[in-house]
Amino acid sequence: MNAPAGAVDGERQDGAPRVSVIVPYYENQLGLDRLLRALERQGLPAREFEVIVSDDGSTEAPAIGATSYRVRLTRQENLGFRAAAARNGGAALARAPHLVFLDGDMMPEPGFLTAMLAGMERHEDGHGVLAVGARKHVDVSECTPDQIDQWLTSGHAHGARRLEDPSWLSDGYARSNDLAAANVEDFRLIISALMSVDRELFEFVGGFDETLTGYGGEDWDLAYRCWQAGARFTHVRSAIAWHDGPDLGGRADTRDIKDAETMALAQRIPLSSTRGQGVVFEQPAAVVRVRGHDNDGEAFLTALKLLRDTDAGIWFVDRDSIPTALAQDPRIRVGEPEPRYRARSRYLVDVTAPLTLHEPLGALCERGEQSAPGLLELRETRNVNRGESDVSVVCDAARPADTQQRIEGRVAHG
Repeated sequence: MNAPAGAVDGERQDGAPRVSVIVPYYENQLGLDRLLRALERQGLPAREFEVIVSDDGSTEAPAIGATSYRVRLTRQENLGFRAAAARNGGAALARAPHLVFLDGDMMPEPGFLTAMLAGMERHEDGHGVLAVGARKHVDVSECTPDQIDQWLTSGHAHGARRLEDPSWLSDGYARSNDLAAANVEDFRLIISALMSVDRELFEFVGGFDETLTGYGGEDWDLAYRCWQAGARFTHVRSAIAWHDGPDLGGRADTRDIKDAETMALAQRIPLSSTRGQGVVFEQPAAVVRVRGHDNDGEAFLTALKLLRDTDAGIWFVDRDSIPTALAQDPRIRVGEPEPRYRARSRYLVDVTAPLTLHEPLGALCERGEQSAPGLLELRETRNVNRGESDVSVVCDAARPADTQQRIEGRVAHG
């Protein structure tokens, strides 16, 4: 299943390599040959990197010739397009502290790995780094291997045709200062075609979501979860790799692919830009833990206030059952929220007593972290994971619920 291939003379005798390159593969021998050839021209010594080719169920295993660096091959059963699972399978074999993902139709320039490592190390701050290189586009279908080598080293070669790079990426990197000023929406600027991540961070967030099948989406989902976990993003302009052919947006008949990706991400990334408003999803933007509501009427009234105009899920952590009047609402549960809900949430909210809100919880979330002592504490998930949460701002929209209203279980109007 996981058999070594290629030469192993470059393997370090004193420990693991610095970087593991993971290549998802599916019946593209020509593309793989080009990629492996390009990796021979990296400035990084062969002993300092390894390559893991992860085959997503090809009819025949890819052929891997002799290389100066170590190459290993792993294969998974053909159960459809499962790039996320293929990448995870490759990462599971990795021995290096840094993972670089390169798609099988990419051709890295000399110095790509060195530049990517330098970009990663420059931004380390204890919370992990997710880096993306500079993807450019060319048509080399008429080129010989030597002509492709010439293109990668000089940018000029007979038969090579330069293609337009997607403006949505270049514009995003310019706006965000190469992701130094990234925000929660900039997960869209991370693409797995040429991406690097600390292995510790990758394992902490659980890798790619293998329930995402078909084309696209798994890199954006991973990037969003890394951001919420507290990671830094960076765009490494000097880490250049060329894609053979145009961006997806430049190809025909991609509408169904993008629609499927949009619907899949709407279920996983709780931003209004990904899911809009009005539909209830299992994953909420705000994970709300409620305590101190023994009375069903109190619990009912607090839930009404918390859910009004807000993408939230409520967990009554110290109750054994959901009040009958709320039992049919899928947003309400008992017990502690599972880590998977917390990991994808934008906000973590704790409610410790019956309360009333003078504006929707969603509006409070948009204003940032705050607290009403004895009633409510609202924190941003990313800040919590980075150890930077600050709830010193007083929430003036939360008040204790009216005593008579709590006793009689009446619903407040307005």
